[in-house]
Amino acid sequence: MTGDDSARRVPNGFPVQREEKRSAVRAAGYSRETILLSCVGLLLLLLALTAFISRMYHKNIHVLADQWFARGEAEFRAGNPQEAAKDYRNALVYSEDNAVFQFHLAQALTAAHEDDEAQSYLLNLLIESPGSGEINLELARIAARSKSKQSMQEALRYYYGAIYGVWDGDPLPKRWDARRELCEYLLAHGTITRAQPEAIALAQDVPPGDLVRQKEAAALLMRASLWDRALIEYRVILGSHKRDPDVLAGAGISAFQLGQYARAVQYLNELPRSERAEPQVLTSLGLAREVEATSPFLSGLSSRERARRAAAALAHAKVLAQNCSQRSASAANSKAPSAPATATPATANSPLQKLQNELAQNSRIWTELNFIRNPGQIDAAMKWVFDVENAAAQSCGQSQNLADRAFLLIAKSRTSPDA
Repeated sequence: MTGDDSARRVPNGFPVQREEKRSAVRAAGYSRETILLSCVGLLLLLLALTAFISRMYHKNIHVLADQWFARGEAEFRAGNPQEAAKDYRNALVYSEDNAVFQFHLAQALTAAHEDDEAQSYLLNLLIESPGSGEINLELARIAARSKSKQSMQEALRYYYGAIYGVWDGDPLPKRWDARRELCEYLLAHGTITRAQPEAIALAQDVPPGDLVRQKEAAALLMRASLWDRALIEYRVILGSHKRDPDVLAGAGISAFQLGQYARAVQYLNELPRSERAEPQVLTSLGLAREVEATSPFLSGLSSRERARRAAAALAHAKVLAQNCSQRSASAANSKAPSAPATATPATANSPLQKLQNELAQNSRIWTELNFIRNPGQIDAAMKWVFDVENAAAQSCGQSQNLADRAFLLIAKSRTSPDA
């Protein structure tokens, strides 16, 4: 009998049981590893699935936010700020901390004149980006509409924050536009002296070749009563755009305001007929022509023509003085119907009466023939004409007669520092 056979035949079968136990343990051990690996694999699968679902969820959230934002942009561009604000709010539901969405909502609210809510958003954004040109500009627009006592100071502070602030992309045109808004705001509030340096800065900072901004700057110089600078700008533009009606009109009116009447006639005459019918152009052109036709002080006139014009001006002023004196006397008598018949007329010692007496005293020397012989007398005679025009305007009101208005302009040009 061999050793193996004896092992198998051990009483109670102990060797066989140990072997079976080992097999069972090996089987059991293999089974635990399999389960463990399966669990790990299942866990990884669940994690991957969770990550995928999370990504899809956030992707859908961003898609929805972007879709609402795009709708808001379309509504805003279409001129519907109220609807745009609703869409921007919906976008913020899905992305509440998005600064871009918040800014565009504030823009829409500003355009819809919901200033308090817009200002709240903008001030919070300004804390995060104090140098933002965009945010400062929106706050400036809100302040510009405010009726508070501090509104102008706030508007100026925010406008300057926009002009010197940080902008995305090319900042120069955006800063120029912000300064233009500031200039228009100051002019609208009658602060011309504060608007003047801004208008000058605008004209100096116009990008080369930008016709639109050149014309805007020149127009603002006119509104700021900077006629000489406006005329310079318009003449620069006319060098390359000789037939532009806006430029011709601006140049003509600027020249008129400067007393350069021949140049004003030149520019305004080049306008199309329809453009010359515009009230300011029509008035300026008519007065400039009248000054050119009646002033004895224009260069290039012959002594005979100068004398003729002076004599014609005297005759016109004489009639004006007589008519205004009569109207003043009639008005005075109508106010005092019970006055005695011997009472002195109210206009007996008036400036107009004194001027009429002065004319009578100089009637022999203030003649056309004597003006040719003694051209120095023209200045004295024309001073009398100007005095009559001013006195008549004080007594009888501003005349709408073209000649009277022209003589007042001639008088102004003679007494101006540049005359």
